[in-house]
Amino acid sequence: MESTINFKALLDLYKLEPGSKGDSVARSQIEHRISIVQSWRIPTGSQVLEIGPGQGDCTVVLAAAVGPSGHVTAVDPADLDYGEFLSADPLGHLKAHPVTYDYIVFFHSIWYFDGPSMLPSLLQLLRQDEHFAKTKILIAEWALSASLPQQVPHVLGALALASLAAEKTKSTDNIRTAVSPAWIKAQAGQAGWKVTGDRTMVPVEGLLDASWEVKTVLSGGFVEEVGEVCAQMEKKKVALLGMKDAVEAAVKNLKGKNEDVRSMDVWVGAFVAKGSEEAFVALT
Repeated sequence: MESTINFKALLDLYKLEPGSKGDSVARSQIEHRISIVQSWRIPTGSQVLEIGPGQGDCTVVLAAAVGPSGHVTAVDPADLDYGEFLSADPLGHLKAHPVTYDYIVFFHSIWYFDGPSMLPSLLQLLRQDEHFAKTKILIAEWALSASLPQQVPHVLGALALASLAAEKTKSTDNIRTAVSPAWIKAQAGQAGWKVTGDRTMVPVEGLLDASWEVKTVLSGGFVEEVGEVCAQMEKKKVALLGMKDAVEAAVKNLKGKNEDVRSMDVWVGAFVAKGSEEAFVALT
C-alpha cells in the first residue's frame, strides 16, 4: 500500500513566510520530489537508504511515503552544517552497516560525487552483498537533454561547470561529475543490475537549478576561475570560455522571445539485481 503525500504538511516543515522567495523555492523543490517519489510507488513500511541527501529535501518526501511504520536512513559525505544526515562515506557506511533495505535512492546526488568511480563502486558492492539481493535501486538525475528550448542554457551551463570541475584536484562545486543516463545504465548493467523501467521527464516550472547554474557560468567568477585552473592549458581555457559564450548566446535567444531559462529534463530509472525473480515495475 502506498501513502498519500501531504504537500502542505511538508511545506510547513520549512517554516517559511507564505509568498516569500524562500517559500516559492521550497514549493517547486517539494513538488518536483513528490512527483518523482510517487512515480516509484514505494509501499508504506519500506526501509529506504538515501545516498547523498544534501539538505534533505527528498528525505522528508521519502519519509512521508514510507509512513510511521517505515524508515529512511540518509547518508552523505558532506559536513553536517550542510544538512541533517549520517555524515559518512557511503561505501564505508554500507560495508560497516550491511543492513537490508527495500530501496536505495539516489536523488540528484550522482552529479555531486567527486568522481565517476563512486557510483560503479557502490553498485558493485551492493550487488555482491547478499543483504541487498532483493533491494531495488531508484535513481533520479539530470538527463543532459532539453525537450524545450528554454532548457538548452541549463544543459550547456551544466556541461561547462562539469568540464571545469574535471580539471580540479578537489572540488566542492554543485556539479562535479555530470554523467548521462546512458552511462548510468551501462555502469549498472556491468555491476549486475537490470533496468525495470526508466523515463525522461520535463520537471515542474519554478525549479531554480537552471537559473543558479547559468548565472554561475555567466559570472565573472567563472571566467576568473577558468583562468586560474587552466593557466597552463590554453586549449582547455579557450574551450571553457567558448562554452560560456554558448550559454550566453542561448540565454540571449530566449530573452529575444521573452522567455526564461528552465531546468533541463530529468531522467528517472529503477533497477533490480539481474536474475531476480521479483517482478518490479517502479514507474507510473
